[in-house]
Amino acid sequence: MADLAGPAIPPRTPAKFRAGLVPTVVALALIAVVWEAIARTSDGWVPGLAAIAESLVRILTTGSTYGDLVLTLRRLLIAFVAATVAGLAIGAMMGFSKSFEAFMRPLVVIGLAIPDPMYFILALLLLGTAEHVGMLALILAVIPFVVHGADTGVRNRDRGLDEMSRVYRLPRRTYWVDVLGRQIAPIAVASMRTSLAFSWKIVVLMEALTQPHGIGAQIYYAFRLLRPDDMIAYALIFVMIMKIIEVAVFAPLDRKTGDWSR
Repeated sequence: MADLAGPAIPPRTPAKFRAGLVPTVVALALIAVVWEAIARTSDGWVPGLAAIAESLVRILTTGSTYGDLVLTLRRLLIAFVAATVAGLAIGAMMGFSKSFEAFMRPLVVIGLAIPDPMYFILALLLLGTAEHVGMLALILAVIPFVVHGADTGVRNRDRGLDEMSRVYRLPRRTYWVDVLGRQIAPIAVASMRTSLAFSWKIVVLMEALTQPHGIGAQIYYAFRLLRPDDMIAYALIFVMIMKIIEVAVFAPLDRKTGDWSR
């Protein structure tokens, strides 16, 4: 199978990095200018950049912020791992088995159609307000999105390579790693990215609706106090953390899986 591998993806050069950085800086600057213009014409209803920056500094210098942040990240990690593992497993089985897909497809469609807050509202009414109840609702809300991506990737695999594996009687490990793995690796990474994206959004919603502590709870508390500058500051902290995860984890993983799958 090594002969089938294409040329390696060249590393990102400083020139390419700068070329990608310039549009990002321009976009952020444009957003800042538009936001500040709206803030200046909103009679104080929309906080300006200075007020948001002041809130951000105050929140970052408050010790309790880091306790809430660690708690939210722990919940995020649990939900991400559980939803990714379950979603990839269910999606892969659906891609291989038509009967299992026929059984699961209506459930996945229903799961995709249910609004996210409904998971938590029903969980609160039926199971109580304990943290593990909210986590269960969170995981159930994310799984359908991962299943959909994994199922699509496995179903769209090259069936000719499956036939070739049977004809040449390739060892099971060779088939799973070199034949199937190379095809679905990019889909698996995309499903992981989807899982993380939905997990961090829904974990904030879960904390706002069901928990007294965490970043989501603090955002809801700022909402109750009519402090939009604090709400935006908390959201910016989480966005920056997710961006760091994207650059440090998923971008290198994308390059490695893209290189390996060729």
